Amino acid sequence: MIVPLSPKILLFGLEYFDINTLMGQPLGWLKWPTLLGLIFAAVSFVIAAFYIVKYTQGFYRGRRIPRSWKFILRGVFITAIAEIGEMLGFYEWPNPGLIEMNLLLIFPHAIGGVLIGLGAYYLYKEVT
Repeated sequence: MIVPLSPKILLFGLEYFDINTLMGQPLGWLKWPTLLGLIFAAVSFVIAAFYIVKYTQGFYRGRRIPRSWKFILRGVFITAIAEIGEMLGFYEWPNPGLIEMNLLLIFPHAIGGVLIGLGAYYLYKEVT
């Protein structure tokens, strides 16, 4: 089934937010477990990023944090933002706005992945 694009360009797609559907499919009684699961995943990423940053600051207290860990920490933090966009994008399907799809989903995943990859590369270089 092909879904026609909306002729109206959206900045925020929250106009189409519907808890009863996910990616255009009706959820029925699964709407609440699905919503809670997506919220739990987004909140878990944000909390994990917060505690990873706090742990690293405590571990390296008074010492310089290696470049590899700085890249990894920033990548995890940016990927946490992408989880919020992912949740909104799935509920806005097929008409998500620019903010949800690009600024909260695609760009943070790409940037976070690159930063984590660079951090892993520098970590490899530090240990070899």
